[in-house]
Amino acid sequence: MGAALLPTGSLRLAGAGQVSTLPGYAEGSWWVQDAAAAIPARCLGQVAGHAVLDLCAAPGGKTLQLAAAGGQVTAVDISAPRLGRLAENLARCGLAAEVVAADALAWEPGRSFPAILLDAPCSATGTIRRHPELPHIGAGRDLAALVALQSALLDRAASWLAPGGRMVFCTCSLLPAEGEAQLAAALARHPGLAPVTLDPVDLGLPPEAAAAHGALRLRPDFWPEAGGMDGFFIAALERRA
Repeated sequence: MGAALLPTGSLRLAGAGQVSTLPGYAEGSWWVQDAAAAIPARCLGQVAGHAVLDLCAAPGGKTLQLAAAGGQVTAVDISAPRLGRLAENLARCGLAAEVVAADALAWEPGRSFPAILLDAPCSATGTIRRHPELPHIGAGRDLAALVALQSALLDRAASWLAPGGRMVFCTCSLLPAEGEAQLAAALARHPGLAPVTLDPVDLGLPPEAAAAHGALRLRPDFWPEAGGMDGFFIAALERRA
């Protein structure tokens, strides 16, 4: 496809045009996912043959990624229309997942999971390289409400994490309140959770992506020669056995 291979393994096209007309789209040979957004699922480790809970799953890039890796994925999102697009992509790519339209703050899975991915709703400030208008249109957003929602979702997800299991929390945000501070507060609330050190170099990222408590802080200025990447905060936590 004439794509450039990024250090993390994603393929980046220049001037691709209409995605659905590209070679391999109809056959389900690939799906569209931002390079930074493809990192959190990898931080769960080996998921093949394991039950994986993907919270706030739509539009589904991480769901497809986890299913392609062999995970038995339960994808939960509050938006049924967005989950419809997720289901379409699963079918196109020949992948399977249980898709649940529900509010994660009210939903009850009735079981625990050895692997949980929470891509929490956030300010989306990490997409500023693609959306330079964000500082203007987002000026009125209630950051405190978003942080509170993230905390509630973290607590909910932690209650479903099996002993010895791993949970990855991430936000597409550049704000410490939605990243570093959120992680520190979660560790204080949940003494049964321990941070996992994520090695940025092992994931194809610059060494300076390393953050406190073993987390990752991805920034738009990484890979300037390749067009940059979205900003993300990614942390991994394990339930003490």
